[in-house]
Amino acid sequence: MRGQTSIFFGFLLTAALAGGCNIDHTSTHPIGPDNPDPNTMITGKPMDPADIGAGWVDSPPLPRLADNAAVYDPADYGPVDVSVSVQDQQAFAAVQADTMDATAPIQFTATDYAAGSASATIELRGSTSRTAIQKSYQIKLAADAAPWRGTLVINLLKHPFDLTRVRNALSFEYFRRVSDFTSLRTGFVHLTIDGVDQGLYEWVEEPDETFLASHGLNPGGALYKAKKFSFDPIDSATAADKTKVSQLVASKGTPDLAKLRRMIAAVNDVKQPINDVLAHYFSRENYVTWLAINMLTADFDSGSQNFILYSPPGYEGWYFLPWDYDGAWGWNDQPGEPQRPRWRQGISNWWWVILHQRFLSEPDNVAELTARITDLAGNTITDANSAAIMARYHDLVASFISMEPDLDNLPCDKGGLPEAIPLWQAEYTRIANNGTRAYDEYEDTLNRPMPFWLYAPVFPGGGGVTFSWSPSHQLKNGAITYDIEVNGSEAFDPSSTITMATGLTDPLFTTTLPSGHVFWRVVARDPADPVNDWQGALNDHLAVDVP
Repeated sequence: MRGQTSIFFGFLLTAALAGGCNIDHTSTHPIGPDNPDPNTMITGKPMDPADIGAGWVDSPPLPRLADNAAVYDPADYGPVDVSVSVQDQQAFAAVQADTMDATAPIQFTATDYAAGSASATIELRGSTSRTAIQKSYQIKLAADAAPWRGTLVINLLKHPFDLTRVRNALSFEYFRRVSDFTSLRTGFVHLTIDGVDQGLYEWVEEPDETFLASHGLNPGGALYKAKKFSFDPIDSATAADKTKVSQLVASKGTPDLAKLRRMIAAVNDVKQPINDVLAHYFSRENYVTWLAINMLTADFDSGSQNFILYSPPGYEGWYFLPWDYDGAWGWNDQPGEPQRPRWRQGISNWWWVILHQRFLSEPDNVAELTARITDLAGNTITDANSAAIMARYHDLVASFISMEPDLDNLPCDKGGLPEAIPLWQAEYTRIANNGTRAYDEYEDTLNRPMPFWLYAPVFPGGGGVTFSWSPSHQLKNGAITYDIEVNGSEAFDPSSTITMATGLTDPLFTTTLPSGHVFWRVVARDPADPVNDWQGALNDHLAVDVP
């Protein structure tokens, strides 16, 4: 029995040792399934009628999403010199120290700013990136100031954890070429603060009412940026608490929480066919495009954040808009970064979110997604196009990262040394081919079972223990079997195996165990290829005290 353990569970141990849910480099929220109630993510969560809001509202279907190509100005590319002169050093020190809600008055100047300079405030931008030595900033020009590049809100992003410094720029340049999608204006900036060189930054357009208007969308629409939002129901108590709501989503347009809750309620109502839900509450072409783009750009940190939902007035439907792709393009394969766990490989990365799970449970929907991925991979997001775009960025970025302050802070073990430049170049070259790797990963993982949840064991008496877990799913509706192991070691040392069973057809196993503290885990397998097509649990393994 112990010899069999290493055969059947060696694959899962590799995934477990590679790490579970990582902390996103741009957010304080865990990547992946952080909801404490796993049943919510597997079956949907029934809602009390009082929590649905106003209920069903008739609405025409959303029109196809179209961006305004004329908004993208070649002059945005830069690099533009931006200068900040701090007016209150004590306040700015609080900003740099990441004091809550800290802002500082400044004078803003840019070489392409027609007004010359303007009064403004500066604050930190981002979440985990606030802890980096090189900060990202948001500058807000005074209400009576002339706009810079059409806006009063200026995002200057450092991308301190991206060795290439161009993952975000590459993504948003691509999005301008994709139908049923929008992009954001971006460009390179050389920033100085009180005359001190801060190196290379990326300016990214702020998604707000100004953005909507300039991109040909209705500025009166609801616009929410996901912060910790996985389409779980928002009950009445949470909806009434602005602080709790702000932890889930940030409103960037005209708030309409009732409309958002109606959509969420429909997504979670498993009695409503998912394709009917999509027809009423989303633009199908836009949704499929968003999923396809995230797969091809390897933007695996888009389950509960790093996307925007927009709903124009007069419609119940929502569009997915992009936000924050500096963790895309194989970021987890960057030197020194943790390997993705197995459940985050391929399309299973999004399975834990109820909307995506319900959509992907229909084989015809998977076929539609595959067709969109194949089209984009063959005609738009190609390695040749990536190489061409990045070649245009190369010399500009190289000129900054080869000297202080950017050389000192490159996220690699040679940061600050000349030896860091070849590492940057190697990563810069590598990610140009990541579109093909992402496409291959999608195809190679399609037959794997989807990840699932382990539930707390129960004790029916007489020394018995019943282990259970949510059912896995195979996207082609194929058969699935389960292997379970109970072990005295959390590392699942084969010599400490207590019991195991293989080839189970139901997500349930009852056995008798001696008293003690033990650990257990499950693997789901496709019987057609059990060695390659297998999957572990979203919560990897659990501990249990057997009485």
